[in-house]
Amino acid sequence: MSRSNFDTKKGRKTFFAGVFLFFCAFFTTHPGFAEKALVDSLETSEIHMLKGEVVNIRVYSLSRISVSDPEIADIHDADDQELTVVAHNQGQTPLFIWDEHGKRTIMIYVLQKKLDLTEIRIKNLLKAANIHELIVEQNEKEGKIVLVGEIPPHKKDQFDLIVNQFDEDLVNLVKDLQVDDLIEIDMQVTELSTTLTKSLGINWSAAQNANDSSGSSSESEGGGGGFLNPRFDEDLPDSDGSFTDLFKVGDFRRTSILLATVNALLEEGKARILSKPKLVTKSGEEAKFLVGGEVPVRQTTVADNGTTIQNTTYKEYGISMTITPTIVKEKIDIDLNMSISDLDPSNAVGQDVAFLTRSAQTKLYLDDGQTIVLAGLIRELESETVKKVPFLGNIPIVGLMFRSRETPVPNTDSEVVISLTPRVLVKNREFYARDTKLSMEEGKTSGGNTSAETKKPSTSRPYYSGIPREMREYVENVQRLISSSIVYPREAREYGWEGTVKVGLLILRDGTLAYALIKESSGYEIFDEYALNTAKNTAPFSTFP
Repeated sequence: MSRSNFDTKKGRKTFFAGVFLFFCAFFTTHPGFAEKALVDSLETSEIHMLKGEVVNIRVYSLSRISVSDPEIADIHDADDQELTVVAHNQGQTPLFIWDEHGKRTIMIYVLQKKLDLTEIRIKNLLKAANIHELIVEQNEKEGKIVLVGEIPPHKKDQFDLIVNQFDEDLVNLVKDLQVDDLIEIDMQVTELSTTLTKSLGINWSAAQNANDSSGSSSESEGGGGGFLNPRFDEDLPDSDGSFTDLFKVGDFRRTSILLATVNALLEEGKARILSKPKLVTKSGEEAKFLVGGEVPVRQTTVADNGTTIQNTTYKEYGISMTITPTIVKEKIDIDLNMSISDLDPSNAVGQDVAFLTRSAQTKLYLDDGQTIVLAGLIRELESETVKKVPFLGNIPIVGLMFRSRETPVPNTDSEVVISLTPRVLVKNREFYARDTKLSMEEGKTSGGNTSAETKKPSTSRPYYSGIPREMREYVENVQRLISSSIVYPREAREYGWEGTVKVGLLILRDGTLAYALIKESSGYEIFDEYALNTAKNTAPFSTFP
């Protein structure tokens, strides 16, 4: 709607007469309008109104006004110092004003209803449901309440139950909380005084001798030769007589024997464990550890003007490992970078230290719980002492008569062997479904049910015959936890409904709720649904005592 042309007295009288008649008729049909205080058009750029509300706006020698959408808000009275705006429907529309201060624009936002009480109700319900992860705030421009945050999976059902009651007043921006899987890396780093290549062998004749009645059972299982010199009975590759058969490799399955060999070497005193770490990290995240220390390393820098600058940095030594496990299609992809460094005094220059380093970098693709052994980090230790007569011992050929050689410490070869076993700590839903189904079957045979009575916390303590005191306290604690989380349904409160619900629960040893069911209905579906959802959303519980 547009109002303009206030130049002639006749036009002004006609304008005010028309506005006055419309204003009276409007209030006759809308007696509930509420009028706000005067708003200065120079000091505001936004006006927030409820449907049916009236606002008076101060202007200065008004010459022209215009409203883009009169269906949302319209002008019902105006003179050169003041104009009146009435809100019709929810929405927003700009109001344009021309006066002695020039052109100005005021955005008018019309709300369907006041959201303060709705916001308080939503916050109270979320608090009663133990949902504290969300932000609840009003957006006056949208005329709605905005929910922002991430909801854990075990609280999703109760959250949906709450927000569905206020669907028209909400902008739901809540996302499901993504729980990343945790991966445990169980490792053992062992240094052998002899290499595995000297202790291990492979028996490729196993497939040919599989039906040989004279063969011993221990050798056919892949452990012949003893722990310190085992033979591995491997399957020969498939052969069709072609030339490519010469390049085929059989099926290796030697991990368990390799580990047994390393353990046997430890028992024999031919090996020592350098480190046995257990790392836990999220899928796709990097984990690091260092077993060792740091030594200072001096660095000398000469500037352009000839000034010498010395800096001291610290370099790590010992066992350093960086590992990044990632779950890919029910397998574990591992990026491994390992370094073993020792101080090497024999190669030190002055006060500068030297390092002897062995490193390995690889990518692995393993099953959950599969063990792999990495070897080949070999170090040769040689020692020799030369005694000679000065000058004569240096003469070629003849000098052999004037010098002697001896080995005070036997020459040895050492090898670092790494065993690595990844395990997924947080399984996917299919695993939980299998575990829950198995536990439910066990619970049915053992009768391991726990019942909880809801509506109001019970003041009388139930009697459990033949149950240990720790388990009785555990059951009572679960009952109190569920009872304290019960929210009395608003609809039931309005109609004065009352009832008692008995819910049966099957709880696994680790506190996971396998299932919940209504054992005795209250007669009201809303009570039964609230009690059942509360029991589910309260889980998981603490582990069994």
